[in-house]
Amino acid sequence: MKQLEINQKVEIEVLTGTYQGNYLSKVADFVEAGVIITGLYREGSPLPIRLNQLVNVYYTTDRAAYKFESKILKRTNKPIPLLLIEESDSVTRIQRRDYFRLDVTGTVDVYKMIEDKNYPKKLAEARLQDISGGGIGIQLKKKFEKGEEILINLKNILKPKEFIKSKIVRIDRENNELYNYGVEFLKIEEEQREEIIQWIFAYQRKSRKKGLR
Repeated sequence: MKQLEINQKVEIEVLTGTYQGNYLSKVADFVEAGVIITGLYREGSPLPIRLNQLVNVYYTTDRAAYKFESKILKRTNKPIPLLLIEESDSVTRIQRRDYFRLDVTGTVDVYKMIEDKNYPKKLAEARLQDISGGGIGIQLKKKFEKGEEILINLKNILKPKEFIKSKIVRIDRENNELYNYGVEFLKIEEEQREEIIQWIFAYQRKSRKKGLR
């Protein structure tokens, strides 16, 4: 399959049914029957996704993003959750690269605009979990509400004190102290988005040189 490798991160889009949505996965192996990928998870639990479920598979290289249509052929939970998906000879290059999420490590600062003031206040430093041109995943102790608007400072990616207006779109409780948040960028300049995309590609290249995927 074109440019798809073992340990390659992929994004699986479930097209219909109860579990419709997008999930991160990774290529585990190639077999005669298709491609084996790691199981899909929601809120820490593997999805009991049905056989023959139609999906779209997205992945990126250093220079572009690709997509192919597939379906779930087999699933197993032993020794770990794995899925067998149909291989495709029809892989298309797409312009969806800005929304492909990449697992990363680092920190970002979370701010909130003060009412009746013309400046933001820093609320916390968060651990960065994943990033795309459309948003980030973060982890921190502070409690936010779903739909709450915040300002994100990607201090190691964009210029200092450069804020992106964002919104909390997903909340998962890690434990009694930590929360995992899905954050969507609401207002972002195209130059900022392009900087993030180029940073993602550079991060991928660096990881591959170190033997990480």
